[in-house]
Amino acid sequence: MSMTPSRRRIEAYRLKHAAEEGRVIIYTCRACRNETAFLATDVVDIWGPDMMVYEPPSRCGRCKCSGYMSVRFHIPTRFDIGALRLRRPNGVRRLWKWDVYRG
Repeated sequence: MSMTPSRRRIEAYRLKHAAEEGRVIIYTCRACRNETAFLATDVVDIWGPDMMVYEPPSRCGRCKCSGYMSVRFHIPTRFDIGALRLRRPNGVRRLWKWDVYRG
């Protein structure tokens, strides 16, 4: 069966495209309801620009359940300044910190 154009567009969307658009990537675990938001421009150097962003991680970082992860995207607005909680790199590659969106 051939791939439809919409499926090709989804599979061609990479982390570098999300970073160019200034998107926030939100991973959610449906088992423990943990949400983690990353600014795409922060993680493009760590995860690589060719990462497929529509594929969620294999398991949750908190409850370690696999198969319950989902991914969605958000374009930050002025209402998110000071309210949106982000997970950001803390200088060293494997250390992370919680921070709020500052625009």
